[in-house]
Amino acid sequence: MLTRAACMARAGGGCLLALSCVFAASDALAVGTRTFDLDSLEEFSGGDLKGVAVSSDGGVRAGFSVGNVPLTDASSSFSALALADGSVLVGTGPSGKVFKVVGDRAALFADTGALAVTSMIEVRGVIYAASMPDGKIFKLSQGKAEPWVTLPNTSHVWALASDGKGAIFAATGPEGRVYRIEPSGSHSVYFRSDEPHLVSLAIGEGGELYAGSSGKGLLYKIAGPGRATVLYDFPGEEVKGIVAVKRGVVYAIANDYGEPPEPPKRAPAGARFPAQPSTAKPIRPGKGALWRFDAAGRPEKMMSHGEFHYMSLAADTEGRPYVGTGAEGRVYTVDDAHTVTLVADTDDRQIGALTFGRSIYLAGSDAATVHRVVAQGGSEAVWTSRVLDAGLRAKFGHLSWHATGALEFSTRTGNTGAPDATWSAWSAGSSAPVTVTSPSARFIQVRARWSRDPKAVLSEVMLPFVTDNVRPVVLEVDARPKNAGKESKEAIPSSGSEPPKHDSVLKVTWKVDNPDNDSLRYRVNFRREGQGLWRDALRDGEVLTKSEYEWETTALPEGKYRLRIEASDEPANPPDLVQKHAMESGPVLVDNTPPIVRDLSLTGRRLRVRVVDGLGPISRVELAVDGKPDFRTLGAADGVFDTADETVDTDVSALVSPGAHIVTVRAYDAAGNFVVRDLESR
Repeated sequence: MLTRAACMARAGGGCLLALSCVFAASDALAVGTRTFDLDSLEEFSGGDLKGVAVSSDGGVRAGFSVGNVPLTDASSSFSALALADGSVLVGTGPSGKVFKVVGDRAALFADTGALAVTSMIEVRGVIYAASMPDGKIFKLSQGKAEPWVTLPNTSHVWALASDGKGAIFAATGPEGRVYRIEPSGSHSVYFRSDEPHLVSLAIGEGGELYAGSSGKGLLYKIAGPGRATVLYDFPGEEVKGIVAVKRGVVYAIANDYGEPPEPPKRAPAGARFPAQPSTAKPIRPGKGALWRFDAAGRPEKMMSHGEFHYMSLAADTEGRPYVGTGAEGRVYTVDDAHTVTLVADTDDRQIGALTFGRSIYLAGSDAATVHRVVAQGGSEAVWTSRVLDAGLRAKFGHLSWHATGALEFSTRTGNTGAPDATWSAWSAGSSAPVTVTSPSARFIQVRARWSRDPKAVLSEVMLPFVTDNVRPVVLEVDARPKNAGKESKEAIPSSGSEPPKHDSVLKVTWKVDNPDNDSLRYRVNFRREGQGLWRDALRDGEVLTKSEYEWETTALPEGKYRLRIEASDEPANPPDLVQKHAMESGPVLVDNTPPIVRDLSLTGRRLRVRVVDGLGPISRVELAVDGKPDFRTLGAADGVFDTADETVDTDVSALVSPGAHIVTVRAYDAAGNFVVRDLESR
């Protein structure tokens, strides 16, 4: 079976299948029937998850069914506060408005005039809102936002927390301070860090204060004014959110961006607000991790994602953590066994805030939208797979699945990567495995409904398919001596380079376009130039499956030949469906015979040599003296070595000193065959 990594690599090359598939096939190549086999969080995610949850243990079960309430004049959601009546307040940007959402309706609650409302709390019936970038905290009431406190040396008030006795704590930047604010509005520095920004706060069961920084990604535990320890130094730069739950347990989300993100800034005066608050540097996608700290402060990483960072953190009444992502608008949770579950997948870019009260709300961004969880499971729960890509038009077989409880399945198909009007309609639902009736096509989606059993759990979906058999096409054939460099295609080796080396074995290679990735068999034939009969180059019974062959030419007469490569997909298909294609090479020189020296004389210090080859051309003539291996190249009489009959007529006095010497001449043809002759000088 192909590994998922191999499948992803092939999908990335546009070769065959999308990420969502795992094939039941041969180890490396497609043979006949293949199968989409979906059985993991990755494979079940990515489609449309309406009211279902997908877990890392491979199970799909009924999950959050959410509504959609758009917030006008806002692009980003920064904070949320659940009220006792079941409604929620949502703080937004880039115009610092607060909306109240009741059921599926939203109305403007207050307008702070700030860039964004970053945090809200309710203390003794009074609602307080933090803002940026003016360092202000507001008191909110229906239709009003009354400035209450402006903190010194502060532009960003990132988070608020209350000790339950009337005091409010505020995490700020750019000087990384926590302020304590009394009900009267008087304030003092409660903790001063070395970090530029403190961006998250939470109060523990024992009254201790937890603060998270942006800069070095530090989690502080503050026991009292100025008394703090670092509970943990995270690998990343930002502790985005903290929540304290039962039995002294604390959860924190940390992000690793590679460098600290720069906080939003107000647009220049008179300029229109951008789609979301501007930053000196846009926040690039980071890596998010959720950590748990027990009552003794011991850390444990509960889950992480390397593809995106985390934006929001909340806990339900049982103390179970929920995390909103900074990409793809998803919400995840994780249990003590480290089973990660995707409980909501929205169309938003990110989930900026989560809140659990009488109702559960998810606040998304671009544009700002509030999603109220209207149900968990029920008839509205529908799982739709991502688009599965067979690579070519395919006939789909018997759809089956593993599940506890009754589910209803249907399919649809099309030939575009994104479903559109050209796709087929959804097939009739079936609660038992059934042969797919959707038309043959390249792409398919599978849908499951929980209407029959809200408690059903889906663990695997299997869909066999067979693609149309497409002919493999040989695109290019190349043949050269086995010892020749891959980059060398010169017919005549350079006379100034290393002497050519003869090899009777020719390395034959070819390229093939194999759209359906069938396993292939190759046949290699040859014929002499000018003759029509093709002969088999392979040994008797040899089956060639690699796109290369070493052709031994020792027993062949010298001359020019052509090779023919045939590619056949017969290993993967029945005889009546086999497809073949062949391609001929250009002329290939077979030359295993050295040239002949016809004339060799040395008159005085003038050397004359005539060299003749059966095929040619002569590529190099060189000279050595007295047996020393220092051969020096000589030039052709006509200036160019380019024919099978070449003459050298040159003065060698610069190479041969006066007196008696043994003069050795060596001549090469283009195939690397060479001849050696010598004479004595006087």
